[in-house]
Amino acid sequence: MEPNEESALAEVEEPFVPDTHKRDWKKAASLLLFAVLILLLGLYIAKHWEDMEKLLSLSGSSAALLLTLALGGCLMNCVYHLMILRTFGLPLSLTDWMGVVSVSNVISYALPLRADLVFSAAYYKRVKGLQYTKSVSMAAGNIVFGVVFFLLQMLAALFCTGLLEGHWPPVLWVLWAIGMAATTVLIAIPLVFQGRAHALFRKWRLLAGVITGFNALLRNRRLLWQLLLCLTVNNVFQLLLYMVCFQAAGLPITLYGALFYSSVSWLPSIIPLVPGNLGIKESLMGVAMLLMGELFHNGVAVSLLQRAAVMATHMLLGLAFALPVYRRFSRG
Repeated sequence: MEPNEESALAEVEEPFVPDTHKRDWKKAASLLLFAVLILLLGLYIAKHWEDMEKLLSLSGSSAALLLTLALGGCLMNCVYHLMILRTFGLPLSLTDWMGVVSVSNVISYALPLRADLVFSAAYYKRVKGLQYTKSVSMAAGNIVFGVVFFLLQMLAALFCTGLLEGHWPPVLWVLWAIGMAATTVLIAIPLVFQGRAHALFRKWRLLAGVITGFNALLRNRRLLWQLLLCLTVNNVFQLLLYMVCFQAAGLPITLYGALFYSSVSWLPSIIPLVPGNLGIKESLMGVAMLLMGELFHNGVAVSLLQRAAVMATHMLLGLAFALPVYRRFSRG
């Protein structure tokens, strides 16, 4: 890491404590929407039970393969966060990176509005003394890096679909262009204010600190290559997981088709309106399959199977680290 990057990452801002009381109405709205989505998803599953019940008749080998691939993806996600945390020069134990990420994953299934990120930021602030702005910068980096990676995957999948199948869905191309344009703007804004964030945003210290930290992450080329490697390996696990899900549901799938659907399924995680985006992710998968000329309920079935495998591994790791994380947080 270059000296200017170290100084940017080491810069200390005034601590920021989020005001949770102002978000009470948002939490209530999210939980209400969550209840409605659960009801609608339950009714939809009951209506198409003949297509859904075959998911319950998985062989032991198929279930073991699904859980193994999901576990591989979870572990790579933990390593991804470790790579970013190391840039802050923090002494980290297994509990501090794998444990916190595992518990945060479980929290994301129970609480809305990125409560998992709030927990992570509070843990690293209390146990490691890491400023909230650094945690928010890390979260922003996770989102931007992930979006760019998955948008490039979608582009490759759409090209393969057009060239090999002669199918060029205009709606998906328009949505991809909008997503890429929005991501480009998000990356450009911190670069434009590079070096001037604290001077221009004196009244918004959190925003200035996030911009400074995000720019430091972008300038760390070694870190970017490490994150690219982690994302690539993680995506291989997710790609294989989706291919097994399609096969278990009795649906033929190509490699580029699975690449496209795995990318689409990740996008709702950017802004989780309800815990785990339950119902939203399934609906988006169904719409994506409709636009690709498939049946809506097939997308719901595949998404539910993938969710079950990933949730099972998240719960397993979360329970394993729950007590160690709680003890370190309490002592902190």
